Amino acid sequence: MAAEAGETGRVRAPQRNQEWVLTLLPAFPLVLLVMRLWYASRQDTQTLLLLVQYVSPLGLLTTVLLTLVWVLPAVVLAGRVLGPLYRLSTRRSFWVARAADRVPDWVVAVAVGVGLLGWQLRFLPTLLMLTLAVAGLTVRERRPLDRTWIRAVCLVVPVVSGVLVLLLLRPAIMQALAQRDVATLILLTAPPVLAPLVTGPVPAPAAPLVVHGLTWTLAVLFPLVAGVVVLRSPILPLTAMEIATKPNGKAEQVTIGYVIASDDRLVTILERSGAVRFVRNDLLVSQVLCPEPGGVPHTTVDLYQWNVERSALSWLAPAPVAIPPDSRCEGRPASPYDLTPDEAAISGDPGRE
Repeated sequence: MAAEAGETGRVRAPQRNQEWVLTLLPAFPLVLLVMRLWYASRQDTQTLLLLVQYVSPLGLLTTVLLTLVWVLPAVVLAGRVLGPLYRLSTRRSFWVARAADRVPDWVVAVAVGVGLLGWQLRFLPTLLMLTLAVAGLTVRERRPLDRTWIRAVCLVVPVVSGVLVLLLLRPAIMQALAQRDVATLILLTAPPVLAPLVTGPVPAPAAPLVVHGLTWTLAVLFPLVAGVVVLRSPILPLTAMEIATKPNGKAEQVTIGYVIASDDRLVTILERSGAVRFVRNDLLVSQVLCPEPGGVPHTTVDLYQWNVERSALSWLAPAPVAIPPDSRCEGRPASPYDLTPDEAAISGDPGRE
């Protein structure tokens, strides 16, 4: 009896308290914001303090929220897949499984909806695979004896969905195959094919290796990828300015940088080199807001004129207003076509009027 009591005590011993990890979650966005300012200041402490004084926290928070649009659905769906997968495969539980139990179904539905809008087209087949995996594993846990439901949700629906998705993506798949774009081809074809295989448990001996390996891999990759995205996101307006050497004189140089602050005497600019420059207002001839250089697309594959690197939200939203390129944004003095009549009159250059 004593041995049985001791064994029972060991089995029912409480797990290690890991709730302290949750206290780190609110600190993660704050760390990202500080790292973004540190990156923009080029590791200069005085520039960092200047940015902290003037940069709006709302602008930084917007950058973090835009990053979380695609990170949060991945975290929610991955947790809801790995937790039940481990429990069904080993008949045991660990912290990911307990965390997955605390995520209600409506949160999963919201995460799928956000993923549909925020994820790029080439990642939507992966979103479908994760959604089917969550549905299949949930049915296996909640209806373990209902063979009809298990067969329908874990086999029929994934097979039919995979075939329909492959037919829908056929034009993009053929383009990726013709262009030998292996990465895009795998992202478009592999998830629909693998969907029927991820709706059930894995062999018990391999479950700890698979689940723990994927858990820690995602735990490391998600913060790194989110950090890289935030560090590369703009936090200040990019402006090109024509500057004179004497008050109300002719423009002598063009400075391109990020406007930190502006008052009735000075304009504070963070140049792309990382140097901070203070320009008197009477030396400022003209200025223009420059578009942020966009990322170069890695592929030209599209589906019905929808590039696979664009999200549904960006594809459905109105296209940006097409404006001719401004010479000042390229570091050259403004041409007569760049200045409005009012700007030409203020500049004091008769040739521009």
